[in-house]
Amino acid sequence: MRCDGVLAQGMRSGPDSALVFSVTGLILAVPAILLPFVSAGKLGDERVSLLFTGVRRLWDGGMRSLAILVFVCGGLLPLVLLATLAILHLPARLGWSPAGFGILFRTARLLEHWAIPEVQVLAVLVALMKLGSVVTVTIGPGFWCYCGMAFFLLIAERTFDFDRTIPLPGSRGSGAAAPR
Repeated sequence: MRCDGVLAQGMRSGPDSALVFSVTGLILAVPAILLPFVSAGKLGDERVSLLFTGVRRLWDGGMRSLAILVFVCGGLLPLVLLATLAILHLPARLGWSPAGFGILFRTARLLEHWAIPEVQVLAVLVALMKLGSVVTVTIGPGFWCYCGMAFFLLIAERTFDFDRTIPLPGSRGSGAAAPR
């Protein structure tokens, strides 16, 4: 018997949405790296930090394994994942024949579990709350660009179907079976 109820619904975004979100995330990564992330000051002494200033401080403080983990999971892997998702979708958009799709697809599947900029955003917010009671804290434009990059990475991951398909030229989003 039919109840006229919706049991499943397709994605509302178009076939190029993962490409658009990936490229937008990559564009936002540039100012996130180059612009001031946060500044803290007290009694006229102000220090401005960039995205990777904390990584350098951890390294100099002898916490090298933590510095590497923060750099890789919060900085390097999100950029690589955004680039990989963009590269996976670009040939389909431009009508090129893909080369090395299987390797890129497996790379994206692996990186989706390790690229965690949203955790770094939450960690920075918690640190700013704690630090704000001791010194004057100003959030810089680099932080907001990083938040945007993390947001667009999350959306790009959600609009990319890791379990079912990858786009092929001429498919316009319908895809083909993913290599396992």
